[in-house]
Amino acid sequence: MKKYYHLLIILGAVAMLSGCASGKKALQKGDYERAVSQAINRLRSNDGQKKAKATLEKAYKYALESHLGNIKKARASNDIMKWEVIARNYQYINFLADEIQRCPGCRQVVPKPARYDAELTDAKNKAAEVHYNLGVEALRKKDQRIKAIEAHQHFQAAQALAPRFKDVEQKLGVALYFATLRVVVEPIPSPSRMFDIKHEFFVNKINEYLHNNMINQYVRFYTPGEANSQKLDYVDHIITMEFDRFNLGNIYSNKTTTDVSRDSVVIATRNNEKIYGTVKAKLTTNEKAITGTGVLDFKVFDNGLNKVLTQEKFPSEYTWAIRWASFNGDERALSDEELKMVNTVEASAPSPQFMFEEFTAPLYSQAISKIRDYYRNY
Repeated sequence: MKKYYHLLIILGAVAMLSGCASGKKALQKGDYERAVSQAINRLRSNDGQKKAKATLEKAYKYALESHLGNIKKARASNDIMKWEVIARNYQYINFLADEIQRCPGCRQVVPKPARYDAELTDAKNKAAEVHYNLGVEALRKKDQRIKAIEAHQHFQAAQALAPRFKDVEQKLGVALYFATLRVVVEPIPSPSRMFDIKHEFFVNKINEYLHNNMINQYVRFYTPGEANSQKLDYVDHIITMEFDRFNLGNIYSNKTTTDVSRDSVVIATRNNEKIYGTVKAKLTTNEKAITGTGVLDFKVFDNGLNKVLTQEKFPSEYTWAIRWASFNGDERALSDEELKMVNTVEASAPSPQFMFEEFTAPLYSQAISKIRDYYRNY
């Protein structure tokens, strides 16, 4: 958060420093910040550039006046967040001073650029005080999760402005505790009584994803074992998943015999001349396939409301298939695809475990997508 805050302060200035113009056009348009930045950049590459020096002298003066004017205006306002505005302007003035100090050609034009370090620190502390007080106020209603989130965000802002401000670290912990939604992902019951299928890998993969990827800083996922070991005093949501059914069926088997041939094939040589003709073969093709189908029932249950918040059924299907062949006759009559089938060895139908794992592959992605989308902004 602290790095992010400072990034916002100087991002525009850094972008402007990447230009190669002298800054004269920006100065004429009244864009003093860009004019200063472009002049600095030009003088770093050529400290004798007269146009850049003239631009820097004028633009720096006007930019400084502009930021000091913003500060004066902010000080006179009743906006509770005015100290952040003041801090941003002081931060930018100091940023320009740093840039000029690192540019020998610039120091010839502005030997003593203005700095407001004490004023910046004071403004940051006062801005942190505002956020801290707003956080304390919101934390009084910590039983409302939205207020706890609000408090945590204010404390984060205070910490970014003044890292060791009062007891902000402790307040951050308290606010985060009450802001966090605790979600338990229940184990999945066995998908079938007919087959001996190991299914735990499916929910284990989901838990692994949820533990290694932050979907929302205010939502945390637990297994039932983790919830028990950490002695959670309350669980907000429970995710349950169950395979409505997993069927292995639609077993398909077929055998066909066809005559194949190919014309213009060299069948003999006579007096050193090739004789062309038609070659033939009988091709027997075998096909075997089996399909696994089922539905994953996904639910999110709210303990406080004692009701299902969302429910969705994800269907899936996987088909395993194989084709192989044999032939009698001239091999040259076969196409490349037919030769490939001839070289394929008949395989046994896969195990129910293999079919189940392939069947669940797309369901994993669907379940993760559902959880991610549901809790991203919760």
